[in-house]
Amino acid sequence: MRKQTISKKTSGVGCEYVGQSGTLGRLAHCTPIVATAMPAPSSNPLADLPPNVQQEISKLLAKLRRRQLLNSLDVARKTLEIMRLLVATSAAAQATDVNSLIKLIKRAGAVMVTAQPHELVIGNMVRRVLAIVRDETRDGGNKPFKAGDAAAASGGDAASGGEQTVHVAGPSLMSLLDAPEALDYSRQSLKALKGPIIEGIAEVMEELSTVSAHIAEQAIQHIHANEVVLTHGRDPTVEAFLKAAAKKRNFDVIVAETAPGGEGQQMAVALAEAGISTTLIADAAVFAVMARVNKVIVGAHGVMANGGLIAAAGSHLLALAAQHFSVPVVACAGLYKLTPLFPSGPDSFNMLLSPQPMLRYDEGLQGVHVPNPAFDYVPPELVALLITNSGPSHTSYIYRLLAEYYHPEDQDLSEVHG
Repeated sequence: MRKQTISKKTSGVGCEYVGQSGTLGRLAHCTPIVATAMPAPSSNPLADLPPNVQQEISKLLAKLRRRQLLNSLDVARKTLEIMRLLVATSAAAQATDVNSLIKLIKRAGAVMVTAQPHELVIGNMVRRVLAIVRDETRDGGNKPFKAGDAAAASGGDAASGGEQTVHVAGPSLMSLLDAPEALDYSRQSLKALKGPIIEGIAEVMEELSTVSAHIAEQAIQHIHANEVVLTHGRDPTVEAFLKAAAKKRNFDVIVAETAPGGEGQQMAVALAEAGISTTLIADAAVFAVMARVNKVIVGAHGVMANGGLIAAAGSHLLALAAQHFSVPVVACAGLYKLTPLFPSGPDSFNMLLSPQPMLRYDEGLQGVHVPNPAFDYVPPELVALLITNSGPSHTSYIYRLLAEYYHPEDQDLSEVHG
């Protein structure tokens, strides 16, 4: 038995309840209480951002909490729109240099990531925008090499009048091994860089619109005639991949039902309507049919820095069954799902869904826990190939892709490097 005290400011009494933990017990007694000063409200982490940016972030987080925005591609696109708005209105937040803009972007990204840690694409897009800011700053900070500078460097006089061709020596082999010179972002003006940064964000948004198409173009290279493909859940990228292959190949698809949500059932219907020979099986039958499967193709909610996948619940069991029968597992995911983070635990990027599909509320049993995890972590050793919009890659090559898309200083959004 434990005591819980509930204070009511309007009535000025404190009501003490005695009951079991987590249940409402009987009313023991009510005694007058002395009004005390309320603690100061916590500071708003978005207070330094422009008001319109604060509103858009609040709207996005509200939609994610209500599960009104489930597609990772839509979440990534909305995040980029917020970042573009932040760059365009950064003057309202007194951001006059690049360092101030980086701080604003990191602050906005940290708030969104903390509110929805399982939506990995939010942090990915924020880091991508930070990489654009740093790249544009580095490119914009290089002064053009003038003829007068060349003459001064060679000890001669620059010829007056007429055009002069200047041959500039490239970097030496020794300098190629040196680390790049660090920029002082606090001394870089933001005014001239806003346009190029916004253009860079627009290019990333355009890239997002063609991710599925570029992955689907590679389908005939990986699916051959008369093969048996097994898939799990309903990933839009995988669905487009299989439909593209069906235009030039005849093959069979086995779809696991993906209980309790039944996304696999929806996938089976969509593939059958596209004219693909489709078989729907229960999740428990995956191991039984794996012996006749040629390859497993799954989608991914996120691709970790070590090459592991955050995928729909049940994907790990699917991959283990495929490993037992030496069946390759192929994952289809856009580059926007690559994250520089490492898995820190089985539930670090997971979330629990409603238990309603598993056990109706009016049929619930007292004392029965019904967890319904949304995702599984698939270790990289169980994944044979990752197909992205830039081409196929082995999981051991992920580190190189991450180095191309993100800056190392932006891995932790909670830290600000000036």
